[in-house]
Amino acid sequence: MKDCTFRRLAVAVVLALVVGRATAGAEVTCDDAVAQLLPCSAFLKSTAARPSAACCGAVRSLDKLAKSSPASRKMLCECFKETASSFPVNLVRAAKLPKLCRVTNSIRLDPSLHCNRLSI
Repeated sequence: MKDCTFRRLAVAVVLALVVGRATAGAEVTCDDAVAQLLPCSAFLKSTAARPSAACCGAVRSLDKLAKSSPASRKMLCECFKETASSFPVNLVRAAKLPKLCRVTNSIRLDPSLHCNRLSI
């Protein structure tokens, strides 16, 4: 049970970043974004040296959603910000995800980020 909660949290945190099932312009919830990042939990918990292909696919998908509209970007930013400050996720590893997954314009996982100042 504890591992499941951590996984959900870890996914949301990285979740920097944005939903595989979603298409550009589609609405996605914070829970959807967190669930999308479940493949990243091993990397975020420091049990895997690198993010998996499934994790990077989720990160790229969420990044694409974040770029689809200012509203999506803000929602994901606020979701990840809240998750990052609420759950025990390795923030150093979370910050490395965009680069490791070759995503250049993603939302950072930073509890002090000002989501109203984001630009697309």
